[in-house]
Amino acid sequence: TFLDGGHELPVGSRRFQPTSTKTFLSKIHNEGDEDEKLESIEIPSFIKSPVLSQVYPALVSHKEKYGNPNIPLGSTDGKRCKTLRRLHFQNKLSDDEVALLTDMGFRFHSFEDVYYECDFDEMLGKLMDYRAEFDTFQIPKKYEPDPELGAWVTMLRRLYRTKDLPANQIEKLNEVGFEWVSTRKCGSSFMSRYREVLSKLSEAAEAGVDISK
Repeated sequence: TFLDGGHELPVGSRRFQPTSTKTFLSKIHNEGDEDEKLESIEIPSFIKSPVLSQVYPALVSHKEKYGNPNIPLGSTDGKRCKTLRRLHFQNKLSDDEVALLTDMGFRFHSFEDVYYECDFDEMLGKLMDYRAEFDTFQIPKKYEPDPELGAWVTMLRRLYRTKDLPANQIEKLNEVGFEWVSTRKCGSSFMSRYREVLSKLSEAAEAGVDISK
């Protein structure tokens, strides 16, 4: 038993839980080994992204332990992984860096991820900047200067059609006059040729030409 304010306490009581010195030292030793292991991992010379340079050793370590490099968000390295996904979607990683991450099994963003990962008000601000510059909300799906913005707007319209967009976001978008229907034409060669043929057929029909033959 041990004294606590003049009262005896049994060793097994909740107010007295001694820490094993051996366990404590073992934990410190293991953490030290892990740090040394991370420091020993060589970073490929072609990596130029500061974020990827910082998180690369942790990616390698996580893959060795769990079979994949996708570190959960609740840690510093997990947040760096989130940043990597945004950098990739913004085309700010080199081809070599993307190839390296792909070979490791790193999970990149899909269009759905962009909507759920990005801050709504931040993206709305970007959209309003686009509107001020181009006088329209008809942003390309694959908008090269800001791919995230194009993907985000595409998902807004998709979720609105399926009635999965939160009411408060709909309200904010309605307030700025957001255009819920995309009027942009498909840019594929097939669709371009299709529209050309359709236009000629329409002109012929208006001119009274029999197009059934």
